[in-house]
Amino acid sequence: MSARRFRAICVYTLIAIVQAACFLPSTITSQPPPPLDGTAAMQTAVAGVASTLTQAAQGGPGLIQPSPLPEATMTSTPLPTLTSTVTLTPTVTLTLTPEGAFISVSTETKCRLGPGKAYDQVGGLVADNSVQVFGRDPSGQYYYIRNPNDPTSFCWVWAFYATPVGNFAAVPIFTPPATPTPAPGFTVSYIGLTTCAPQFAFRFLITNTGGVTWESIRIVVTDNATATSTTHILDAFRAHNGCVIEITQSDLMPGESGNVANINPGQFNYNPTGHSITATFTLCTGNGLGGTCVSQTLNFTP
Repeated sequence: MSARRFRAICVYTLIAIVQAACFLPSTITSQPPPPLDGTAAMQTAVAGVASTLTQAAQGGPGLIQPSPLPEATMTSTPLPTLTSTVTLTPTVTLTLTPEGAFISVSTETKCRLGPGKAYDQVGGLVADNSVQVFGRDPSGQYYYIRNPNDPTSFCWVWAFYATPVGNFAAVPIFTPPATPTPAPGFTVSYIGLTTCAPQFAFRFLITNTGGVTWESIRIVVTDNATATSTTHILDAFRAHNGCVIEITQSDLMPGESGNVANINPGQFNYNPTGHSITATFTLCTGNGLGGTCVSQTLNFTP
């Protein structure tokens, strides 16, 4: 028995005895003992209760010992484990589409006065440099942009190397400017004297420096010492080395060079070495000296 319960039982028993003593019947006829004052009576009652409780604690007769109350068993129920679930909101990447149409090229691209190689180059668009497109040609193969080398002018770039970005449906179609007429031109130089005895002739180098193709040639050679002139006309450009024909070219295209000699016809029947010679060359874009013709004069001494 716990000390706490023992003390509680003692207090309750003492109170019960005091109450019983106050209400005992007065029918006893024997001579009552002399009355005790209140303090003595209380001391006597307490002494009796104490004796009874002592006997009960020692296992002797006395009060009935109450059955021990079962000890309370505390059951601990674990709280559920809360797992917080974090829901991530995906990041939205916005792709801005620029207003208008733009291109960038993968390699440096020429910018010309018109959509094609027939037009002069006036600038160049470097790789990975984005520029706005203001127009396109009817074939869609060229874009009209601001000149990268001169922002006050415009030019055309080839679309082959271009990557388009933006609204190309709204890009207007421009009518290309007229194809420029290529300028004709050539240079000529004296190479040397050649002979197929008893005849003599001169060898020359001609280079086409213009934008047209030469189809025919005329060479007028004048020996200023003897006032002798010969004329060579041919719808080809033929080179001689002595009595042997080295090569015959049917024409001279832009940038192409060829050797020519004033032979069959045009050679001299004597040796003009040391004489002052004037040769006039006329090249034409058509056979028979037709089409566009350009002439140059060369002075030399063999």
